[in-house]
Amino acid sequence: MRLSSLLAGAIALAAASAALVATPALADPETKIDPAITAGGEHRTIVHVRRPAQVTAAQSSAEAVKQDRRNVEPSPPLELGFFVYRGTRAELEQIAQQSDVISIRKDKLNEPTLVESIPLIGADKAHRVGYTGKGTAVAILDSGIDNDHPAFGDRIVAQACFSATDPVDGSTPLCPNGSQFQIGDGAADADTPACTTGAPQPQYGLCYHGTHVAGIAAGQRTPEFPASGVAPKAKIVAVQVFSRFDNSPYCPGRPVCVLAYDSSILTGMAYADLLADQHNIASVNLSLGGGQYDEACDEGDGADFKAEVDKLLAKGTATVVASGNNGFEAAVSWPACVSNTVAVGATSKQDAVAAFSNRGPLLDLYAPGVGITAAIAGNTYAGLNGTSMAAPHVTGALALLRQQRKRATVEQLVGALQRTGKPIAYLSGDTEITTPRIDVWSALRKG
Repeated sequence: MRLSSLLAGAIALAAASAALVATPALADPETKIDPAITAGGEHRTIVHVRRPAQVTAAQSSAEAVKQDRRNVEPSPPLELGFFVYRGTRAELEQIAQQSDVISIRKDKLNEPTLVESIPLIGADKAHRVGYTGKGTAVAILDSGIDNDHPAFGDRIVAQACFSATDPVDGSTPLCPNGSQFQIGDGAADADTPACTTGAPQPQYGLCYHGTHVAGIAAGQRTPEFPASGVAPKAKIVAVQVFSRFDNSPYCPGRPVCVLAYDSSILTGMAYADLLADQHNIASVNLSLGGGQYDEACDEGDGADFKAEVDKLLAKGTATVVASGNNGFEAAVSWPACVSNTVAVGATSKQDAVAAFSNRGPLLDLYAPGVGITAAIAGNTYAGLNGTSMAAPHVTGALALLRQQRKRATVEQLVGALQRTGKPIAYLSGDTEITTPRIDVWSALRKG
């Protein structure tokens, strides 16, 4: 069993995901407007402001731009950092002059991607016959979770925060209580001042990533979003392992970012191990990482990580890791390089290997990771790309398999996904390699 290749969505959160974040307001109002908004005709647009509290004032100013008709769409009773405006490019240029407005872009039509990725791996069929992850749990070690997001209901059963700080690095804790450690209800909250202050996209905050990952693994359908995650009845253990970095050399080109120390990750894994039996944790998800490894990293800096993974394996809990978003053809990121993890790469909805996905002989599985729409901080939904999005598909799939096969080992469950998955052939350096893209319905039936 290789069980390696953690998906490393980037220690700063998947690089592809970061691309979603809007840039701060610039001096020239023109630069705030999406170039796709042309001078001809009217456009339905989304006008983003710095903070949700500024929406009302920005809306009033926008309504005054053209008063002979209603041009601002009514906003739902949610705390949003934007409003919808329909008008001409010339009108939008006037709105962009407001200092509170940070960006204006087209309000495009898109299909919910989980509605596509969930059928792609057969999870919808599993749900219809009762395999929903009920009786199991998944642990999400990430940037926290939106506690009151409707996608999670009352299934967040435990929370903790391990957020190291170092003045030399410019890092400060993200725990709600302001310290480096916190355990209990609300400890992994992604909607705290430390997670939201200075965020380029205020309605999502700095800690949006963990909510999205949890939504893919175990989100449930809601009136606002007609798709479930992979294991919509599984319980969720949310652990914040990231720290905030301000004006740090570790955030090149950005005034603030979030990164995770190895020590915080390892502490989070130990916490998951403590709860593994109590909540029947099927898998621990790590959509984070960094570096480049073309061979297993079990010794040296990987030894302590491997030891924590072994402890979880002994309790029937897998450690699923993103392979990373660097586009390496024959390497993965840390800690996906640890051989007893389940390393996951990303594919598109057409089953093509995502250009950004790390891959090669250290990879265990592929899963959908392109244009995945799921829950995100701020009680809303968004589409992201990255191996960070692929890994939780596997995490949720293992919860479904654990529900069916309560006494199976992690090796047996991962082996079922490997045997029954769709073969994806690709070049890794000069060698053709085949890695299966998961098909959980086939694994449940044939694995």
